[in-house]
Amino acid sequence: MRRRTMLAAVLAAGTAIGTTAAGTTTASAATATYTITDLGTLGYVSSSGGGLNATGLIDGVSSLAVTVPAGSCPPKYGVRKPCVEHLEHAFRFSGGAMTDLGTLGGQDSAATAVNAAGTLVGSADTAAGYSHAFVEVGGTMTDLGTLDGAAASSEALAINSSGQVAGWSTAAGATGNHAILDVNGTMTDLGTIDGGTSSVANGINDAGVVIGNSDTSSSDERGFVYQDGKITDVGTLGGPNSSVNAINDGGVVTGSSQDAADVSHPFIYANGIMTSLGTYNIDTTPQAINDAGVIVGTTYGVNAAGDPFDDAFIYQAGTFQDLNTMIHAGSGWELTDAVGINADGQVLVDATNTTNGQNHALLLTPTS
Repeated sequence: MRRRTMLAAVLAAGTAIGTTAAGTTTASAATATYTITDLGTLGYVSSSGGGLNATGLIDGVSSLAVTVPAGSCPPKYGVRKPCVEHLEHAFRFSGGAMTDLGTLGGQDSAATAVNAAGTLVGSADTAAGYSHAFVEVGGTMTDLGTLDGAAASSEALAINSSGQVAGWSTAAGATGNHAILDVNGTMTDLGTIDGGTSSVANGINDAGVVIGNSDTSSSDERGFVYQDGKITDVGTLGGPNSSVNAINDGGVVTGSSQDAADVSHPFIYANGIMTSLGTYNIDTTPQAINDAGVIVGTTYGVNAAGDPFDDAFIYQAGTFQDLNTMIHAGSGWELTDAVGINADGQVLVDATNTTNGQNHALLLTPTS
């Protein structure tokens, strides 16, 4: 139900459970740029960040101690140990505490974005077993429905200060999911590019400009901008594909595209022009951009020993930096993905604990 599957089915026994309390690690090295706040979990071993607003309010998804039978189980475990999976619920993190947002009557939920007022969006399972987009305000989760009735699926991925919501939904008569814009409870199908079958809206700014991705009739993937009822292909850097993941309130869009040599480049797109930010490692995917134009995301590469890695990065003043080099070397965390950045420069990341292997959402706060 979420673009990143956080936790696979695990055995009921034999898995160590660490602390779930949020805690802060302060960088002590002179070169460290951020302090680290561990958001903890809702009871089990994993959490993952969704969105971050200007006040530092965060949402995301975390595993619970509660288990249900797994849908599938390796045969070697089936007789000796029952296979289960831990429920995952959307959370709100504020004031140092993580709060379970519950579901729409089903098992799982995930929060993906939060606006300036603290309104959260995401998706949650219904009692009938379908995942529906939701809006959560003041502890109340509201089902936004779908384009195709109750027996279908949808997900909210972004929300602006006016409460307009962007995401995707199953569409009646369509072979794939379609990008959607929900305004005051009315969901609109944004269609696709060039006769494609599927699309998804990943972001929306305060002017109501929506961005996302669509396949085309030739099965390529293209980023799009949707404004004033029109969907526009942002093009590429010379290759067949592009994707866009974020937009700021200045209308600057960021994403990645292949060039003619099939090399992936992160880019910004503004006023109809796509500009490469160069190359960084093998593959670099921007995930968020603030109004100052600072970009964060994930970069993939291979280190000197030949081992692959996924690291969180920041791009500012024309330079890429691995966020792992900007925290205290003894923090005990490997930052794998940066998913949000606010006006104060706080960065929401997903990270792996180097001691126990647990994956937690962390908040990085600039030291100055």
